[in-house]
Amino acid sequence: MGKFVYLLYGALTWGVRLCAVGTCVAVSVAGILALGALSGPPPLDGALAWGWVAAGCALGRPVLLWIRKGVDEVSWRWPYVRRPAFATGRVSLSKHGEDEAAEGERWWPDEEPEGPLGAPVWVKLRRCLALIPVAIASAAVFGLLGAGLDEDGAVARMQREGAVATVGTVAEAPRGVRESRDDEGVLHGYWSDLTLQVPAADRPLPARHAYTEAKPARGDRVELLWAPGRPGWGAHVDETDDMSARAETRWELFPARGPGEGNLFVLVLMGVVVLAFGLPLTLAAEYDELHEQAWSPLAQTGYGVVAAGVFLLQRPVLLGSGVPDNSALALATWLCFLAPMGLQIVHGARTFLR
Repeated sequence: MGKFVYLLYGALTWGVRLCAVGTCVAVSVAGILALGALSGPPPLDGALAWGWVAAGCALGRPVLLWIRKGVDEVSWRWPYVRRPAFATGRVSLSKHGEDEAAEGERWWPDEEPEGPLGAPVWVKLRRCLALIPVAIASAAVFGLLGAGLDEDGAVARMQREGAVATVGTVAEAPRGVRESRDDEGVLHGYWSDLTLQVPAADRPLPARHAYTEAKPARGDRVELLWAPGRPGWGAHVDETDDMSARAETRWELFPARGPGEGNLFVLVLMGVVVLAFGLPLTLAAEYDELHEQAWSPLAQTGYGVVAAGVFLLQRPVLLGSGVPDNSALALATWLCFLAPMGLQIVHGARTFLR
């Protein structure tokens, strides 16, 4: 029985490590895919698939750690097994010294594995590498927040039906015109309901909640997005958006225009901010504290819940079902960026106080 428990303990240890690698890789891939598909129509299948992998690995790691902790706590029920030739780390000797002389060295793996993977350099290096997916995920969340993917789904439906960008003429007097001002009262544009005449359309197209920088009037020409096969859906008008980029639904990580034109800036900014906060705290912390945190079921449960929670809050946006008032998306942004940094700061402060 002791041999089985030892093998189970080892399998759980490697399962924890694989989940950690899987989380970092899946988060990075999902973030990059989301950044490059901002102008495309949801669902963003690639980002969704890798997001599920990331969430599963992030939650699987603490589950395996809790099971591993339970196995370690009940291991005293079975005799220790002989130390394998490939085993590394500190040795736990049997209490019966006289038996050891006859039976050889007795051994049980430590709660926190030693060896090359527990070396101080590797412990700090892997923590620094873990900052990379945090920066990518933060950039993806902020990118989605400003990409207009969380609308009522009209643009996504048009894109799936072959949306076309064109110029239309306001055929009737605008209705429901209202000003768009910021918190300081500065006027930025106007919201209204328009009726647009498009040369390729058989009848005028309605455009609800159209946004224009100047006050609209009959006879004005505006750029719009519409689906020729679905004229009943009307048109989409937003002069802060690039209609041509919306019509060209292709994956591009750093596009020169359109919803993702700021991807490179956001990614670099998030990288600088994450490294500025995370790198000093990681390098200043004691390696044994970082190692202990990496194998702590409670600490990893917190990280796992944050990672899975961010994905679940982003999922409606990736599916194209929309997020009312951006509330859930804003919460996801806070969780993705501030929570890992907050946990890192708390851990670093605790290390300094000691």
